[in-house]
Amino acid sequence: MKFRIITNNPSVNLKYKDLYPMDYHEDATFLEIMEFTRSKVHIGHEILTHPLTGSIKPGETPFKSIIISEEATKLNFDSLKLIEDAIITTKKFVLRRGWTDKIIGDFKLIDCDIITSGVESITQNN
Repeated sequence: MKFRIITNNPSVNLKYKDLYPMDYHEDATFLEIMEFTRSKVHIGHEILTHPLTGSIKPGETPFKSIIISEEATKLNFDSLKLIEDAIITTKKFVLRRGWTDKIIGDFKLIDCDIITSGVESITQNN
């Protein structure tokens, strides 16, 4: 299955930009990545990795990467419910600020590791 990555994580962009289609939004917030993903679902893309993967809550990290189908077909109601629920959950959390560069680096690494797992799972199953 062909897919694309939606992200605001510069580490994910750097690692995958030459390998897979990428929607990189450098200055987007966690919530904005969710909302952009929802706009893609509305036009027929399917979500392939859960928008709230990992054990880090939405308010605890500024970075988010989501894999969706490359091809838009028809509205997938499971994907729509998934992203709508994720947006509701994300809005419950206030993004913390004042992280050190090391912590920001850790958040980038965690998000990149999670999306790498998703990429590997999708590519191995095709």
